[in-house]
Amino acid sequence: MTDDSIENTQPNVAILIGEDFFRKRTSDACNALAVTPIAFEYTDTLLDELVAAKPIGIVVDLEDEAFSGLSVVAAIRATPELADIPYVAYAAFDREDLAVSAEALGINLVMRSVYAADLVKLLQEFLPSITQDDSA
Repeated sequence: MTDDSIENTQPNVAILIGEDFFRKRTSDACNALAVTPIAFEYTDTLLDELVAAKPIGIVVDLEDEAFSGLSVVAAIRATPELADIPYVAYAAFDREDLAVSAEALGINLVMRSVYAADLVKLLQEFLPSITQDDSA
């Protein structure tokens, strides 16, 4: 996790993306919406770090090679302090295995190409609290 030692009053979004390209694109979209992106690494303390960060949303790459995205989202949803935080998970269109598993678990899945096409709009839809602030 990035250094959060200074109290930040700006809302943040937790980013669980290992791939540099998508992590940077997601961070840029968050910055455009005046939301602080915080990149997290998959570790044994991930859930505790997410709880401490108090994100207004979470973005997860279900295809990340460092962790099982499905397991991480299931753990997030099972953590009382994180259960109500909106999230978006994405995977490539040809990963039917992930799509089927995500649907069975009730995970909101977006195809990677859709995710990449219009990140700002997608994040506004996924994070209603910033949509309201942004429309002022």
